[in-house]
Amino acid sequence: MWGPGVIIKFGYGSALFSLATVCMLAIGGTSQAAPPKQVLPAPVFTRDILPVLRDRCTVCHNHESLGNTAVSGGLDLETHDAVVRGVVEKGGTRSILTGGSKPGGSLMERLESVSPTRLMPRGGPPLSPTQIALFKRWVAAGAPAGPRPAAAVRTVSADFPMPSPAPSAGQMLVFKTNLHLDASLQAAGKPDTAPLRLVLPLGPVSPVTALAFSPDGQTLAVGTYRAITLWSAATAQPIRSLSHLRGPVQSLAFKPDGSQLAIGGGLAGSPGELRVVNAKTLAPEGPVLTGHLETVLSVAWSPDGTLLASGSQDRSARLWQWPGGKELFAFKEHGDTVNRVCFAPDGKALYTASTDHNLRRYDLPAGTLLRTYSGHNEAVSAMAVSADGKKLVSAGIEPALKWWNADTGDVIANASGHSAAVNEMAISKDGKSLITASADNTARVWDAIGTGQQRTLEGSADWLFAVAISPDGKLTAGAGVDGIVRLWETATGKLRVMLFAWPPDKGDMPEWAAVTPDGYYAASATWANAFKTIPAAAPASSTAVQAWVKGTLLSAENVSKLAAGTAVATPKLPTVQK
Repeated sequence: MWGPGVIIKFGYGSALFSLATVCMLAIGGTSQAAPPKQVLPAPVFTRDILPVLRDRCTVCHNHESLGNTAVSGGLDLETHDAVVRGVVEKGGTRSILTGGSKPGGSLMERLESVSPTRLMPRGGPPLSPTQIALFKRWVAAGAPAGPRPAAAVRTVSADFPMPSPAPSAGQMLVFKTNLHLDASLQAAGKPDTAPLRLVLPLGPVSPVTALAFSPDGQTLAVGTYRAITLWSAATAQPIRSLSHLRGPVQSLAFKPDGSQLAIGGGLAGSPGELRVVNAKTLAPEGPVLTGHLETVLSVAWSPDGTLLASGSQDRSARLWQWPGGKELFAFKEHGDTVNRVCFAPDGKALYTASTDHNLRRYDLPAGTLLRTYSGHNEAVSAMAVSADGKKLVSAGIEPALKWWNADTGDVIANASGHSAAVNEMAISKDGKSLITASADNTARVWDAIGTGQQRTLEGSADWLFAVAISPDGKLTAGAGVDGIVRLWETATGKLRVMLFAWPPDKGDMPEWAAVTPDGYYAASATWANAFKTIPAAAPASSTAVQAWVKGTLLSAENVSKLAAGTAVATPKLPTVQK
């Protein structure tokens, strides 16, 4: 027997009717009858659930990080299919919507948790009761996907608090040094013969997804989740940060005169974010450039600084007039994501690289497609133009580099070296060196005329997403999944310094640390005394070792000297009186 509280679903999604309402309509009703209870439409993934996941979860739980379980846990939350699939494990998958102690499985267990160690992102506030109720209703409705909107609508507020750096017993930010802690000072057990590691008990950290040197080489811009930080290349100290951007910063480009910085990024499935800020103050300059329907993955300035190009997941590249931000062209010939854009050195052509396996050349100022370069069998994620404009070089999922004749489209050279996808590349201003960053955890230096690899830049233990080379060609910066920016000497491959910053929720100065392979480090006041050592010191020597770390290794002066290439004395190792 159906009662008046029973709800029957007719059709899909929001078409919900109360049986009591149907009966009242059938018999005409009376003036004394209570009005039917309003029934809310069932939430759907694309409209209601995804905006919350983007703001709280997808910085780590995304398709790019899926294979790196230390970051994603094997879980991608960027699409409905990925959420339904659940955790990807060896031998299969595990649903997050079923099982567990709560309806809605492990997803609802995590969303309803108030434990600081289980909140995501770590250090962020818990979901509001309204948001939790939304997820419960979505799961109860069968977790519907919902239609994909014809044009994405931005629903995420940039005022959402930035995650705070949270102490973590299970995760550590590790900086490797060339020092060795004597076995007599180590804790009981088999001595650790590996080099000394300085560690901060923090995590999880956001990957670095964009790097750019200023034209004078004095500043390094670093893009990460919802923020950028400017570093002094001379002192290895941060200058300031800009927080509360929308989603990961995917690309950074200084205007050729050094006065402004273009920022490309956004959230997957939402309109791309493309803005220009003052290169010193990070204050906004000019309008936010709107037009891309998906994340902006690449930005580039024309040589004279009057044009700005962008490439996006919406399968288009666009050309903007600057200043003013007027859209001049939308290039929509691509069959998939546009991963990279760059100008010819004379500004008369724009090149694009796409997931559709092709590169393209557009004539400027006409905006006509001149040539398509075909030859890759997989997505092209990295591209650069030689200093003389006569050659292109590209790579991607296929890690081998291809060199092209820019005029004829012929492949003129191939170069192997990386063992995994190449994510980004850059050519030095003098045209002599090509730098690549790869998912094989290395950056590499190549002869920019296409004759082969010169050296490997090592030190990262995880994928590298971004790379940049200083205007004088002396320094190469690389960064990726572990959130640490490494600065190498391009000519020798020597690692000079490692940089890490956690952008602030309020203000413009981040928490930060800079560590050299020699063991010297500098850090913000909060972190200066938080460093620990691996291997750990024995109880009898712990006081002496910690005093050595804080009294000898903590030296902003030595860090600045080493970052600038000036030699300093090797720190004396601690001793314990017997």
